[in-house]
Amino acid sequence: MDTIKKRIQMNMMVPYIAGLFIISSFFVQSFSGIFEGFFLIQVNKSILLTDYIVVGGLGATMLNSGILMMASYLIVRKLKLNISGPIFAGILTIGGFGFFGKNLLNVSVIYFGVFLYSQYKRIPLKSVIVIFLFSTGLAPITSLFMFGLEIPLLYSIPLGIFVGVFSGFILVELASHVITFHKGYDLYNVGFAGGIIALLYFGLIKQFGFTYTSVSVYSEEKHFVLIIFLVIICLSLLIVGYIINGKNIDNYKEILSKSGRAITDFTRKNNQGITLFNVGLTGILVLILILILQIKISGPVMGALMTVIGFSAFGKHPFNVFPSMIGVLVISLVFGYHPTDIVISLAIIFATGLAPITGEHGIVAGLFTGMIHLPIALTFNEIQGGILLYANGFSAAFTAVIVHTLISTFERRDTKWRFMR
Repeated sequence: MDTIKKRIQMNMMVPYIAGLFIISSFFVQSFSGIFEGFFLIQVNKSILLTDYIVVGGLGATMLNSGILMMASYLIVRKLKLNISGPIFAGILTIGGFGFFGKNLLNVSVIYFGVFLYSQYKRIPLKSVIVIFLFSTGLAPITSLFMFGLEIPLLYSIPLGIFVGVFSGFILVELASHVITFHKGYDLYNVGFAGGIIALLYFGLIKQFGFTYTSVSVYSEEKHFVLIIFLVIICLSLLIVGYIINGKNIDNYKEILSKSGRAITDFTRKNNQGITLFNVGLTGILVLILILILQIKISGPVMGALMTVIGFSAFGKHPFNVFPSMIGVLVISLVFGYHPTDIVISLAIIFATGLAPITGEHGIVAGLFTGMIHLPIALTFNEIQGGILLYANGFSAAFTAVIVHTLISTFERRDTKWRFMR
């Protein structure tokens, strides 16, 4: 039993989740259909919003997601690292976006760029492992140049590889500096760094006269199947966490008391058990809210929910995620949007990246944060051309700066903003 406990503390259930996806993929789609679909996913231009379930089928998409998680996990273990909170968040986010935008081809190219950076700087790759994992938010730039700009493959493939490698190479340096911009209130820090690069690429593509068609392709046909997988994952994490935490949750208040402001690793001090419990509980509660809002689980929504699950080891918990989500919901209704609109659904879920504001300043501040996040997110979505997968993370950085500036402006030394904590 002690051996199993130590193993789970080291791997945080990541290889089991990846294995579940890989094995299950062969039960939801025909054998031939899986490999044909897997190939179609690799050669898709993969810009937002491309649901791989539509492109290759559910089985091929789950295989793509599972392989990405397993490959990332094996790299981490090869570097002799255990699965910490940020690494868990990175791998689960990669798996989530394996449903829309990330595939084995475009992720590998970005990974190679970060690896080259570590070699050039003569630093160990494990020292930048978190950025290594999250750098894949720019993966579509590789696929777009390879397969989306109507350039002959003889030129487009090497061009796509070069652009992808270059993106990974420069992203490390940029990501390490931009956290000072939002002061840790945006958990999707690499999303902000990637957004800066995406703006550059989108501008250059337009100036050079290249054109490509924006897409919004998604399927809700696998709603119930995906719910089953989410419930299995969350309940498994919750139960296993409870067991290896000594079958109690007495120390859970330690997680709930944290604001979540970056960098907050819930696994520190050997708290892997209670962290897994938080991951499962937060994931289940967010899923329940999504179902109450009658949002159907498509590939992109599945990816967003897996991101929430991942970051529940790295800043998110039930006390800090919901106010910003409700804020987005409220303002969307004011503007006449419906939460089942895919863009609004994703904004609601990804607004949890601003959870540290609620954690530090309370419910009212969290609600206000969500309310101003939506218009900012909708605006930035239009100027990135679908290149950046972490579009909400980019927008969240500006939201965080605005909210933090307002709070700092009106806050006095003798009065701290703590609204309904």
